Amino acid sequence: MDNQTAIINQLKAQSIEPNQIYFQNDFSFFSKKDDSFPSEKLFTSIDNVLESKSSKHFSAKQNVSQIKLNSNYQYNDILTRRRNIIEILYPTEPFETLDDGIHFYVLDEHNQLQKKENFEEVFESPTYIRVEKQHGKVVSIQKRPLTSISHFTYNYWPNQNIKYVQLEKYNNDRQLIYIYKESFDEDGQIIESSQKNMLTQQTMHRVAINKEGIKSIEEYFDNNGILTNRVIYFDKSKPAPQIENKQFNSKGEIIKITGHALDEIFDTAKDLEESYPYNKLIMDVEKTKRVLTTKLFKHTFDKNTLQWDNEAINRAKYLEIKPNQIYYAKLPYAYFSDERYKNFPHQKPLTLIDAENQQPNANYSDLIKFEVGNNYQYKTILKEKWQQIPIDLPLEQFKPLENDIYFFVMDNRGQLTPLENIEQAIKQPSYIRVEKEMGKIISIVKKTRIYKVLNEFEYKDNNLTTSKVSVLESEILPHLIIESKYEDETNIVKYYQIKNAQGVIIRTYNYINEDPLIAVSDRFDDNGVITNHIELRVDLSNGYFYLKNQFFDEKGNVILTIDDSDKKSKDKDDSIIMNARYNHQPYDKFPIFPDHLEQIIFDAYLNQQ
Repeated sequence: MDNQTAIINQLKAQSIEPNQIYFQNDFSFFSKKDDSFPSEKLFTSIDNVLESKSSKHFSAKQNVSQIKLNSNYQYNDILTRRRNIIEILYPTEPFETLDDGIHFYVLDEHNQLQKKENFEEVFESPTYIRVEKQHGKVVSIQKRPLTSISHFTYNYWPNQNIKYVQLEKYNNDRQLIYIYKESFDEDGQIIESSQKNMLTQQTMHRVAINKEGIKSIEEYFDNNGILTNRVIYFDKSKPAPQIENKQFNSKGEIIKITGHALDEIFDTAKDLEESYPYNKLIMDVEKTKRVLTTKLFKHTFDKNTLQWDNEAINRAKYLEIKPNQIYYAKLPYAYFSDERYKNFPHQKPLTLIDAENQQPNANYSDLIKFEVGNNYQYKTILKEKWQQIPIDLPLEQFKPLENDIYFFVMDNRGQLTPLENIEQAIKQPSYIRVEKEMGKIISIVKKTRIYKVLNEFEYKDNNLTTSKVSVLESEILPHLIIESKYEDETNIVKYYQIKNAQGVIIRTYNYINEDPLIAVSDRFDDNGVITNHIELRVDLSNGYFYLKNQFFDEKGNVILTIDDSDKKSKDKDDSIIMNARYNHQPYDKFPIFPDHLEQIIFDAYLNQQ
């Protein structure tokens, strides 16, 4: 018995019938016969189980579909609603009297909570709020906004291969915004497809060729039906880039030919806009899954970030972070750009006593102190890395101590001198931490600071303009300073210079981003004399990046050029390079962003151990 027959028999055993409405989780677009039979459990009504299963989904997405099957038990008509699962920062007081379990709400026009009895009552809502209680405590408050509403229609050949599929996308007002169609032959091979953006009235028509070296041809039309581009895709028998894009004017004359594909006429991955007042509810970045927080962080590079700036400010206020006050950061630390939005904090700060011992079993621990400015963005971040070594000491000396945490310094003879508090301890280059619990010493740890690095930031209208990274303590890179400037309204480093302990510029970096030249870095010795000029370039024929490195003598003459795009250059004897006047340093890999230098220092430290 093949898999399809087994699925059909199972559906019949469950009394599933063709042309009836059912519901299921996790439907996705398909173009192969093998995927045309439902493998997910089907429900006869909108059951709370559908909602609960989505809650456990790794992708932080809810996907619930209303479906119909044809007489062969293949998908025929499907209406899919996808939602983001976003944890939010919201007061728990309104939910204190609820029983344990899952509860559903919507917000009315006055931003007031309206309780609903079950999932069915919120199934079609643009957004709903989901509250979960366990053991009398609120453990989760989520908003679940619709991200897409998709209607699929499938038709099949007599051999059950797909003949035709149409996808329609709608907005929250149930207005049609996009149509996609595909046609297949009886063997299941695609013949042609088309797209139409209902908002712009742009269209695209694609025909599969698959002969004489041509895979397919796409034609693009503007809102007046005038041909704007014809794009030919070639197979691997043709040289790169295997794309020919002809651009036409309104008279049908070719005005430009490139080797680049066009952007899609409709961004199918873009989520529907959240409606008010749900779009004012603040994401709990710590609890929301990474796939969604990453999307938030990428808004850093949007042209208009006012919505996200306001949310970030309100998030900081909700977390009780106030301007120009000292706080300690929770670990793991959220790194610049990739893990935080526009340098705003999103974690609730800790007390110093809690922050100091967040990694008790690790060989190395971080202690991070920060301050935000009046804009609620990071003003300063002081980062310290400490080595932690459990040690044995005579326990008799600790007998008089009450249950608590104590701090000491140890002299060269092993004698301990008590410190008044943790604030005194972290000012020392090394200290002893002793913890007593239930009358017993449970931990004695020696902590030694490896580095102390200060990050300072300046802004204009919530946009980062400059930063300064100063190495305050480190045996690896003592007193190094990196001063950076940023592109307007982005977190992209445009320029930086590195100074040594004497204030001499020893490295510079310029972001050019004008093909084929991407960036330039100059390297200098400790006296400020140039040793290298390095260019990061892109090969426009294949999109690969490569370096061109010029070496200079003391008089500024080029004595060697290494060009990664040149085969002869690549084959140069390494001894020639080694003899060139250049002293490689850990910070030579560019570009260097905030939070990057600390990792460079730590890696160099570990390499010396």
